Amino acid sequence: MHSTPLPRRRLLVAATAAAAGLTGWSRSAQACDFFSSRLRIWHPWTRATRVDADTATLCMRFDEVQKTDRLIGVESPVCGGARLAGPKTDAQVKGVDLLIREGQELTLTEDGLHIELLDLQQPLQIGRSFPLRLLFASGDAVNAQLNVDFAGLR
Repeated sequence: MHSTPLPRRRLLVAATAAAAGLTGWSRSAQACDFFSSRLRIWHPWTRATRVDADTATLCMRFDEVQKTDRLIGVESPVCGGARLAGPKTDAQVKGVDLLIREGQELTLTEDGLHIELLDLQQPLQIGRSFPLRLLFASGDAVNAQLNVDFAGLR
């Protein structure tokens, strides 16, 4: 004889199906999504670099911004530092101070505003990933991954 009553088994199957269905309603995190308590960071990436390169361009998108914050630092074992770069930035200033406004999306691109990784410690090869730590003024630091997604420009 069967020791589990049929109604209990049906209840268990129904509960499991309901839980699986509810999971589909929630936003699922992607491998390239990283979250702080205030915002989402989507897909930090750079291009592969030449062997003799000492800088690389870091691109990513900030969205789902719940509260205004500032990105004040970028750390990675592949670089000695970072600075904000692009149009209307001072090429001589080292460091990062990037305002990310509540309710807005901010995308860092190669041709626009971006972060320049300085003093590269090694060539960045396509297909590799490296630890990346993003430091915020008000929110918590975020441990992310820097992906080398594209071939270099030269």
